[in-house]
Amino acid sequence: MKIGILTYHRAENYGALLQAYAMMTYLKSLGHDVSFVDYWPKYHSDYFNIFSWKSFKRKGKKGKILMILNYILPAKHVRKCRLQRFMHERLGLKNKAVYTDSNATTEHYDVVIYGSDQIWRKQNLGGVAFDEWYYGSSNVVADKKVVYAGSMGVIETSEDDNEYVKKMMCNFDRISVRENDLKDYLQKLSIDSIQVIDPVFLLTKEQWRSLKASSKHKGEYILFYNLLNSGKARQFAEKLSQEKGLPVIEINKNPLKGTVCDASVERFLQLIDDAAYVVSNSFHGVALSLIFEKQFYAVGMGRRSNRVVSLLSNMGLCHCYITDEGLNQQNQEIDYHLVKEKLQELIACSKLFIQQSV
Repeated sequence: MKIGILTYHRAENYGALLQAYAMMTYLKSLGHDVSFVDYWPKYHSDYFNIFSWKSFKRKGKKGKILMILNYILPAKHVRKCRLQRFMHERLGLKNKAVYTDSNATTEHYDVVIYGSDQIWRKQNLGGVAFDEWYYGSSNVVADKKVVYAGSMGVIETSEDDNEYVKKMMCNFDRISVRENDLKDYLQKLSIDSIQVIDPVFLLTKEQWRSLKASSKHKGEYILFYNLLNSGKARQFAEKLSQEKGLPVIEINKNPLKGTVCDASVERFLQLIDDAAYVVSNSFHGVALSLIFEKQFYAVGMGRRSNRVVSLLSNMGLCHCYITDEGLNQQNQEIDYHLVKEKLQELIACSKLFIQQSV
């Protein structure tokens, strides 16, 4: 069966690339002919430009200096090249996207799977709020359109938005979502959906380990994945470092002093898997910590916490989310014997949804 995947497959973000890789790999394991619906309009590509004149003009003096430093330092360029290499070598993408015009029409697919990641997010980028390509528009030609682990991020919708969402959901044959609050939101719009788990969980720990880079660090360390560049989360990581007597390795997309900002996807996986503890304000940082059975803390996510809280509540691990007010709290050790039972049940249900949908 010819299956297309429509997601944020070219986003220069570890989580976005890993969930895309996982979905593609799992579908191929079922014997299907799988590729990405390579839609990547200008507003997407502009967002990942290292330097933007439009953004530069809005910045104050300090912001302008930081933008110039970011541009002239090699780390961001190295990171960009490494993530794009993953897209080309692991996801089978060409240098340029096939569909960059929102008026284009795709080739024919038997099934197109939409998601995961925040494909339904209200973006407000380049004049775009909701992109109808991700809502099953006729631009995508397929016999069947299925949503797997769709996400909207922070749900902030008006009455007009609700009407739009309700109308566009009729384009899909089956709908599954990733977060509790999105399932509840759709239910209020009289739209049926089931909850499934993020695509990264469709692959085993061993499959992810076969992809990771070889280890470089000797001795134990705390891995701090600071996707949101949160000072509160850094404060927590430093406190944990003092308590455990372990050094901190920080992954941050900004070239700050002492941070890893140019890691490849394979190196990113290695840093998480080899860590003694993980502190993260990233959904996929938490998800991979679960897969690799790490002792971890989710910290400093603020309004973006719904994704992580939803995942942790399903695992019985709400205590692993640390609020700003609870930065001094001590986390209890995670018993992975109990977690794995719950996780395997969710994974089995999610795989069944995919198999029945295609």
